[in-house]
Amino acid sequence: MKKQDWKFMQVFGDKASSDNVSDEDIISAVQFERTGRFLGLGDKAGRLIIFEVPQNKKRDKAEYQYLTELQSHTREFDFLKSTDIEEKINQLQWLRAQGKNMYVLSTNDKTVKLWKVSEKNVTKVIKPSGKDLAMPKLQVVESGLIPSVRKVFPNLHNYHINSLTASNNEEFVLTSDDLKVYLWSIEQPSKAFVAVDLKPENLDELSEVITSSTFHPTLDNQFLYTTSKGIIKLCDMRKSGICDNTAITMTEPEDPAKKNFFTEIVTSISDACFSRNGKYIFSRDFLTVKVWDIAMTNKPVATVQVFEPLKSKLCDLYENECIFDKFSIQSTLDSNSFVTGNFNSTFHIVDRLGECNSQYELNFNKKTVVRQIPPKYFENLGSSYDFNRKVLKISMCQTQNLFAIACLNCLYFYTA
Repeated sequence: MKKQDWKFMQVFGDKASSDNVSDEDIISAVQFERTGRFLGLGDKAGRLIIFEVPQNKKRDKAEYQYLTELQSHTREFDFLKSTDIEEKINQLQWLRAQGKNMYVLSTNDKTVKLWKVSEKNVTKVIKPSGKDLAMPKLQVVESGLIPSVRKVFPNLHNYHINSLTASNNEEFVLTSDDLKVYLWSIEQPSKAFVAVDLKPENLDELSEVITSSTFHPTLDNQFLYTTSKGIIKLCDMRKSGICDNTAITMTEPEDPAKKNFFTEIVTSISDACFSRNGKYIFSRDFLTVKVWDIAMTNKPVATVQVFEPLKSKLCDLYENECIFDKFSIQSTLDSNSFVTGNFNSTFHIVDRLGECNSQYELNFNKKTVVRQIPPKYFENLGSSYDFNRKVLKISMCQTQNLFAIACLNCLYFYTA
């Protein structure tokens, strides 16, 4: 298995702004467009910010530049439940561009919107000089990007939307909340089909909730969803429209001897993804990543301890509520490794066998700071270890070895 050499490429943000960051500026969603030319970023203030690689430069040497931004969501009030609906963007999903028009889906806790960002030219009439008869000409004096909402998917979710993903052919969108997974038609947003329904007749009997969902990278009929009990369900819509009972279950029985107060919290899966070749599933819970082979679902191929010293800090993490943070996970292009976040401005790149765990430290010195984490590694996490500098959001480019990773209000790029 060939090891890739990942290097720092670029950063948006600086130390001064990250030391005094306001809550509304914290990045809450990151997503590359299919070709890698554009990158979308969502924050807690409901803004969608788009970056672009200039097309006149070599892709491997070009850096991303700010292109435009729009206000995707605003704070609303749910009069039925008497609660505020935050403007924070939870997920982004790009669709294929059509001509010079960009399309991107964004969602907050309740509402999914399809945005169109199109180029618009401002022209003026230039009258010919001289006495000769000539037709006036139109001259472009200014060009800009105009955002517009193309479609709004109705407010069907009763609970907070945690995932948004499009099928490979982009005919359908999958969204999930705590209890249901919905399948939407992009062409007919007024109709939604329930693909999974975990809601019991009596809510007092509720024992698990859905934590994430995503489509298969190439097969439009397959998707997975994960639960707070550490269970992965692989669903095939050819077997049944409602996939509750026909899904393949992947779970590892817990050892009763190791069970403690924190077990249920740390075994909840925060995110899962397919490998790019579609053969493996990487699932992230608070302390570990499990690697599953879709052809062998009775047990994981590997269980990787992301950073074992965190085990000694579970009481502190529970008190400051960081134990409930949801780290995302992404597969590399070659499907041999995964990238996932950690605290203290660090993230990890690990091969799918769990043999090589590299911890990278984000910094503003534009340097690649990396160290190897051996198995059963331990260190005493002192007062300088910063649980507030959490690396939660990652997006991998689909066309080259490049990913974007967010910490607070700063965005970093790494390439191999």
